[in-house]
Amino acid sequence: MNHSHESPRARFLTAALISACGLASSACYSVPKRPGASVDTVSSGKLERKNPIDVVIAPIENASTNENAPIEDMRQALQTGLVKRRYSPLAPEYVEKQVVDAAYKPGALHEDAVFKLKIERWDESMWDVHTALIVKAQAHMIDPEDPSGGDLWTGKIDHRYEFGQWKDKFTTDAALRRYACEQIANEILAALPARTATPAPPPQH
Repeated sequence: MNHSHESPRARFLTAALISACGLASSACYSVPKRPGASVDTVSSGKLERKNPIDVVIAPIENASTNENAPIEDMRQALQTGLVKRRYSPLAPEYVEKQVVDAAYKPGALHEDAVFKLKIERWDESMWDVHTALIVKAQAHMIDPEDPSGGDLWTGKIDHRYEFGQWKDKFTTDAALRRYACEQIANEILAALPARTATPAPPPQH
């Protein structure tokens, strides 16, 4: 393109426009993705209608080939994460008293809902080089009062999560792995509708 006949003002405006477009492009790349974006969900509105308070986190099912998948760290991360979503998860030691053969019978503690997590893949093969995990899992919030075990909400992930940017912020690999569990649990729960406060009943006259 020949710029010899462009005025200084025209060249200035062109340069300014290019610069502005570049800044806009950079801004787009710097915006973090929406929390919960990697979770595929199925919800019929049952969860919102039931609006459960007390929730049991059932023992996590490890169906992956990795026998060392951090199921206890994940369960603790879910415990903390559900509180942030305004649910009241029952204490794990209280739940464990009702666990038989690694399974919990829904309704045993008269809870409002049961949160189940099944890990189908926990791939750590890229952890040492890229500090990355590939995780495939299914999460279910079920109604213990439903004899068919119907889901109130379902969330599924099948994603590669990278934590290299946090590597220098932790003194041990174990601490970084716990952080990874917290972030993956938070990602799942970000797609779970937060509990809403139940409106107070109208005053009686």
